[in-house]
Amino acid sequence: MLPIINIFGRDISLYSLLFFFGITVGTLFAVFHFSKYTDLKKEDIFYSILFGTIGLAVGAKLLYIITAIPSIIKSFQDAGFITTIQNVLQSGFVFYGGLIGGILGIFIYSKLFKISFKKLLLVIVPCIPLVHVFGRMGCFCAGCCYGMEYHGFGHVVFTNTPYAPNNIPLFPSQIVESICNLIIFFILILTYKKFNGTYKTVGLYCVLYSIVRFTLEFFRGDTIRGFLLGLSTSQWISIFIFIIGLVLFFKKSKK
Repeated sequence: MLPIINIFGRDISLYSLLFFFGITVGTLFAVFHFSKYTDLKKEDIFYSILFGTIGLAVGAKLLYIITAIPSIIKSFQDAGFITTIQNVLQSGFVFYGGLIGGILGIFIYSKLFKISFKKLLLVIVPCIPLVHVFGRMGCFCAGCCYGMEYHGFGHVVFTNTPYAPNNIPLFPSQIVESICNLIIFFILILTYKKFNGTYKTVGLYCVLYSIVRFTLEFFRGDTIRGFLLGLSTSQWISIFIFIIGLVLFFKKSKK
């Protein structure tokens, strides 16, 4: 709805601003709240999140490029090829790519500085849905990750975005996903102490979010995401993440 805001005479992407704010809030929760349940140093949690953020950005962009390959190939035969390449490089991220890249970044940090990857993961993962709340609100402001045409209760109409169809009622997929992520975050907080020291928290997050994402994909209206056997790339990844989540949740902890 508001892709750009002006601060002190400079135009700033509200998507980028909200994403940065989300990372900041998530980091503060990890460093000052969840760190109480571990013997990790606060600075290690902070720096591992920096590594994870770099991995998140790289992974999210790479997966977006992969899902956009059909469109790139299709435009190769006409004059829109260069424009398509520019659009793909300048915009677009896929959360699952960011999730995988972020975890890989944390893993690299743990190996470089010989810190328990499991402990870092248990502290950081509960903060991911909180970061995602602000990320999806940024998507809403930019108009990306928009929903299908929808004339029912709660529909939204974009009027100034280069991504979503303007002046057409759409399903508020970004807002719904933000709300779902906020609920997941509170569930993880409420169960964290009970599951502390085990992979159950990670497993619970994987199961809950994969269900949310798999379902919401049916209501998305953007087509550049890849499809196979009627399911999008994110839905196939959701199935994989759901299975991993079940394994982690029911995995017996070593005493």
